[in-house]
This record gives sequence, C-alpha cells and structure tokens, in this order.
Amino acid sequence: MKKRVFLSTMIVAGATMLSRILGFVRDAVMAYFFGAGAALDGFIVAFRIPNLLRRFVAEGTLTICFVPVYTEYLEKKGPAEALKLAQKTFSFLIVVLVAITSLGILFSPQLVSLFGYGFTDPEIIKSTIQLNRIMFPYIFFVSIVAFCMGYLNSHHSFFAPAISPVLLNVGMIFGVVVLSRFFENGLWGLAFGVLLGGCMQLILQIPYMIKHGFKMHISFDFKHPGIRKIGFMVLPAMMSGAVSQVNLLINTILASMLPGGSVSYLYYSDRLTEIVMGVFVLSIANVTLPELSRHAARNELPELRIAFRNAVTSSLFFAIPASVALMVCGREIVEVLFMRGEFGELSADNTYKALFFASMGLFSLTIYKLLIPMYYSLKDTRTPFITALIALSINAVTGYFLMQTSLVHAGLAVSSVISIMVQMVLLLYLLRRKISGVDLKKTVIPVIKLLCASTVMGAVLFILRDYFIWGATVSFMVKLFQLITLVVAGGAVYMISCYLLRVHELNFVIAAVVKKAGRRRR
Repeated sequence: MKKRVFLSTMIVAGATMLSRILGFVRDAVMAYFFGAGAALDGFIVAFRIPNLLRRFVAEGTLTICFVPVYTEYLEKKGPAEALKLAQKTFSFLIVVLVAITSLGILFSPQLVSLFGYGFTDPEIIKSTIQLNRIMFPYIFFVSIVAFCMGYLNSHHSFFAPAISPVLLNVGMIFGVVVLSRFFENGLWGLAFGVLLGGCMQLILQIPYMIKHGFKMHISFDFKHPGIRKIGFMVLPAMMSGAVSQVNLLINTILASMLPGGSVSYLYYSDRLTEIVMGVFVLSIANVTLPELSRHAARNELPELRIAFRNAVTSSLFFAIPASVALMVCGREIVEVLFMRGEFGELSADNTYKALFFASMGLFSLTIYKLLIPMYYSLKDTRTPFITALIALSINAVTGYFLMQTSLVHAGLAVSSVISIMVQMVLLLYLLRRKISGVDLKKTVIPVIKLLCASTVMGAVLFILRDYFIWGATVSFMVKLFQLITLVVAGGAVYMISCYLLRVHELNFVIAAVVKKAGRRRR
C-alpha cells in the first residue's frame, strides 16, 4: 500500500511541481511589472480575501468533511448511494457559493477596510475595493474545483485536481502580459486573469468527473443521513477554519501597519515555502486522506497508524532538506526568481529576511498539515478547532510584539512558526491518546537520519555558494546556471547521504524513477 500511495503522490507532486514552476514565472512577471510596493499590496489583499474564504468554505470545511463520509458510503453502501450523497453535497455547495459571492461583492468596502486595516492612501483603498469586486467570483469556480478534488481523490484520480492550478497561473500571466494593456490600472488585467484561470480550472475537471461516474443532478435533502453527518462535522470544522483565516487576517492587518511593501515581502516568502508544502506535503496529504478514511471506516487502528507514520516520514523526506536549502540559499533563490524590473536589492533582502525564519517552521508545518486530515478521517473536528484557538492567541500576541523589534515584518513569520509549532505538539499529543499511540519511536530514527543528511547537504551548499558571484551586475543566465548547479549539487549530496544512512524513503524514489524509465523504453 505504501508503494501505491507513494507513486500516487509522485503523480500529484509532478503536476504540482509544474504548477509551482509556472507560479514562479507568474510571480516573476508580477515582480517585473509591479515590483513590491503599495499598489501590489492592494492587489494581494484583494486577492487574499476570496482566496481565504475559499479555504474556509471549500477546502477547509465542506470538502475535507465530505471525503471521510463519502469514502464511508463507498465502502459500506456502494457507489449508487455514494453518488446520491455527492449530488446532494454539490447542490448544497452551489447555494452557499452563490450567496457568499453575492455578499462578497456587495460588502467589498467593508472587507477591504478589515483586511487592509493599515492602508491609509485613499487611492490604494479604492483600487483594492475595485480589484476585490472583480476577483470575488473566483471563489465560486475554485470552490467547485475543490469539491471535484475531494470526489476524484476518493476514486484514486489525482491528476486533474493537481494540474488545475497551472491554468490559474496561465490566466494570471495572460492577464499581466495581455489584458493589463487594456486598462489604465494594469492590475485590473491581472484581476480578470484570475477569473479566467478559475474558469479554466473548473472546465478541466468536468471530463474526469464524468469518467468517474459523477452525474449532475440538483437535489436538496437536508435530512439525508450522510448530509447530516457532514453537517455535524462542518460546524466545528468551519469554526476551526474561521480561526485559521482569522490568524491570516491578523498577519495581513499587522503587515499593512508596517512600511509599504511588507505585505508583498511576506507574500513572496510564502510563495517559496508553499512550493514545498504544495508539491510534496499537500500532495501526500491529498493522496493519504482517502486511505486514512478507509482505515478509519473499517476501524483498522494499526493500519491507520502505519499510514500516518508513512505519510509523515515521506513528507519530511522532502521538507527537511528544502527547509535547510531555503535557509542557506534563500537570498540567491529570491534574486534569481524575482530581482528584476521594479524588484530591487532592498526587496530581495527583505523577502529573504522573512523567508529565512519561515523556513524554520517547515518541519512543524509539515506534520501539522498531515495531522489535520488524520483528525478529519476520524471525524473529529473539535480538537483542531480548540488547538487552533490557542495557536491564534499565540500568533496575535507574539506577532504584535515581534514586528516592533528589529525583525519588523519578519517578526510575523517568526510568530507564525511559534504558533504552528505549539499547535502541532498539542495535536500530536492528543492523537496518541485517540488512536493508542502514533509509533513515535519508529518515526524518530528516520527523522534523525533525514536531519543528518540535510545538515551535510546544507554545509556543502554553504561552501559552494560562496564560490559564485551574485549581485545586480551579474546577468540572469549566469545566476540561473549557478542556482541550478547549487540545486543539482545539493540534491546529489542529500541523496548520497540518505543512501549511506539507509533512509527507507529513498527506495521509493528510486523505484518510481526506474518504473518511469522502464515505461519510456517500451
């Protein structure tokens, strides 16, 4: 089973990697045209509002609650009854999304005044409201895509949901390069590009949904046992999601109170850490959730513990070296990806400052991202909510004080790391009691091996980095070649170290590569 999950994860990770690469192209284009100033701060805030609500309504609540119940129906009641549940859930989601989209457009001024609390320039506030109204329907498209992801993943179909973000990036790049020419405010073109990307994402899912048996049928039945079961899970999950989004809201508000560009610095830093979370950790979480749900539905606790442990070690196999690499070579990565046009040395330095501290939290963030689907597979949404409240309090207090130190905007990254670490420890401790242990002893040794291999890799990168020349006077192609050299050398050292330390997860990487090479020869 572990091999099948790992290979499925590689499919998702490959698709997500393509999306992230194109995402960096998108961010590089944005940085070139708009830099990291107050105007782009306004766009980021305007885009963040529907994006956060999407995570709150779809990915954060209804969809992640839908998968365990839908999987239980597939296992115990068969495909016909499971399809009825999916249709009724879809119908409910449509109504909710239409209402949210309409209210969001209507109350955009109030939402912008909340999320951009620190904005004082009337022109920036006006622009942010306009951009938010243009982009708010994006929540409708992407939330339906999130529902499709839950349905398709339950049927072991992972490619379409994973590749769909590529289309969002295509839409946004098209918006900057082409559509922005038709507007006085070029950011309007980017905003319409977001809508175009969301529409293309949804269209991509349709043939895959049909292939796996989904038939469009609007049906409202709030007394359906499956809907009621999802409903009981949704409320605490929604509250937990609300806490998470309030946490992000607080960081956005605090960043908007700092000097112009602070929101953008944190945004670009998040984009770099998200490549690790999105390509590997969330890929593994998406693949693992249906497996966890099946074991939970069958009450197979030993298998549940093994599946969770495998997900953790597989994720950390990628997350730990990525964390070290970002800390050591983060400044050079920022320089290659973003430093051109309006994005100068100061922007690169400030982005790396936030990135350095954010990278420290990848270890705890990785485990946290896997703990959440574990709790949802057990139909427990109350515990994540309580721990999220504790993390929210810690983040708000530490963020407020740390941003007033020499860390400035990087203080918000540090506060996020502290809060997520506390939440991870609490969830892990409570999970041990819930499923009679989590095999920590069998997890610690592989993690120590990964830390040792990553440390060796980090030392090599630190030495090799100083042999290269960086700075504004060095051409982009030279910087790119140097960065690729660092990536290849670091990856090789890490893999060799893992081989010498007999890291078990390396076997699955080799098996996946060999299998793919065998297919190409045929």
